[in-house]
Amino acid sequence: MMQVLRQVLAIGIVMSVAVLNAAPAAAAVAMVTDLQGKAVQSSEGRTRELSVLSDLDAGAQVQIQSGATLTVLYLESGSEFLFKGPAAVIFAAAQPEVTSGAKAEKRAPALGRGGRDIRIKPVGLVQGAMVMRNLRAGARLLLVTPRGGYTLDPSPEFRWQAVPGGLTYAFELNDESGVAVHQAQTAALSVMLPATVLLREGMQYSWEVSTRTADGARVSNIGKFSLAPADLRTQADAARPDAAAPLASRVVYAAWLEQMNLKDEARKYWQAAAAERPDEPRLKTFAE
Repeated sequence: MMQVLRQVLAIGIVMSVAVLNAAPAAAAVAMVTDLQGKAVQSSEGRTRELSVLSDLDAGAQVQIQSGATLTVLYLESGSEFLFKGPAAVIFAAAQPEVTSGAKAEKRAPALGRGGRDIRIKPVGLVQGAMVMRNLRAGARLLLVTPRGGYTLDPSPEFRWQAVPGGLTYAFELNDESGVAVHQAQTAALSVMLPATVLLREGMQYSWEVSTRTADGARVSNIGKFSLAPADLRTQADAARPDAAAPLASRVVYAAWLEQMNLKDEARKYWQAAAAERPDEPRLKTFAE
């Protein structure tokens, strides 16, 4: 009888652990799009300092330091909220609740009129794709752009980093069937396509750059990319914020570009954002 009881208890423990492991993680309802000063989130007895691109789960409690400003995007509605410290805020599923301090300033969707149907995913979901590099293991030649995914430019500039000892570089652009579209020899670190070469939608291109080092060793690297479909290019143009738009709006746009696999365009905005907020580690990571 005791042996049967032990077996039942053991099965119950295993099932309980399985249920706990299968429980879905809390879904983020909002994302920090700008922060100047300090804001701290409290949850289950633990605290963490917020930064730009931090996710906020439903029920998150945040203390905003005196003099600090915090801008948050609600992912489902696309609405932004600006908070000024000192303040205490609970981020409910639909909208924030200020429990102490000044009332939040609600803003229109961050991507403006042209992005009214665009929804942003938490940046953590796309970061893994973003930080992947075209650099093969052991390669010494780093391709800079295009970085993979889609390009908005029908005639992009191809750029790479210098290789010590490399005097000239061989460039080759091929279509997905392996047919050479353009070839060039150059001492520069970039190539522009001639006007006669037109990229086609729906075609995946590969480009290779190679050189020889001072000891005669050949080094090379290959990248792949596609021209973004016309409707995606139109959507990106419509959603693009003005140069004078708040940083939060430009961060949201960069996150959407990442989400749509427009890595080269996103990088421009990440780099500008990182320059404005040099102490923000996640912006710096995305800008690399």
